[in-house]
Amino acid sequence: MKKRRKKNKEPKKVWNLMANKQIEMSEKTKSDLTISDGSLCLLCHCRIKENTLFSDLTDEQLEIFKDAVTTSFYNKKDVIFIEGGPCPGFYVVKSGRVILLKTSKDGKEQIIKILQPGELIGMETFYNGKRYANTAMAMDDCELCFIEKGAFFRIIEEHPSIAKKIIIALSKELDHAYSKIGSMGLMNAREKMAHLLYTLSKEYGIAEKGKIKLNLSLSRLEIAELLGITQETAIRLLKSFKDEGMIEIKRKEIIIKSPAKLEALGE
Repeated sequence: MKKRRKKNKEPKKVWNLMANKQIEMSEKTKSDLTISDGSLCLLCHCRIKENTLFSDLTDEQLEIFKDAVTTSFYNKKDVIFIEGGPCPGFYVVKSGRVILLKTSKDGKEQIIKILQPGELIGMETFYNGKRYANTAMAMDDCELCFIEKGAFFRIIEEHPSIAKKIIIALSKELDHAYSKIGSMGLMNAREKMAHLLYTLSKEYGIAEKGKIKLNLSLSRLEIAELLGITQETAIRLLKSFKDEGMIEIKRKEIIIKSPAKLEALGE
């Protein structure tokens, strides 16, 4: 299997890159993706079937994607694609984690999502397909599987049964997103923080001596960005949760002591 490791660019601020740098990044990404290793997510043992978009497909149906998939390595802080850059297809996280960033008109960024193995990046492929709506950056050293949009659409055109399952899966994803946006919109800052910590404990938690350690290093600013609140509010809420005995804090490390209380508060 032929694979390529990306060189670490370590941009301090992705959104401050010059336009020519964005074009250079996009062209490099496109050239890297022309390397076909003939590997299929199913065959290279990634967790694509854990994603709802592909979870209903049989192994035989996944086999059809064999020639459409390429894999690439990215180092921590490597930029995978840039907001507004060309959108040649979508990615599936095979290993490591990826963060999605959104840039405001005044140049400020917000972390909008942290993606883990099995999740998709670049969903714009399905409804827009011309430009990426966000910036994606490797949170850890990671490996991604890429599916070129032309090949993807050819496959679903030739195989209606696959198209039907994917349409149903996308509808479920959209329904889930609307539900999440609706519920979060009704929460106050304290409830949002509880909901986030409980969700992170489910996705990144490691059980240790009756507690749950978050296997995820986030700064107070990053937590604030995920919730759409100020850094000062995030610090105050974390201290409050600590004083109430729901969590422990050791620098960037957060340990959940009472997930049940967080779940109840964040419902």
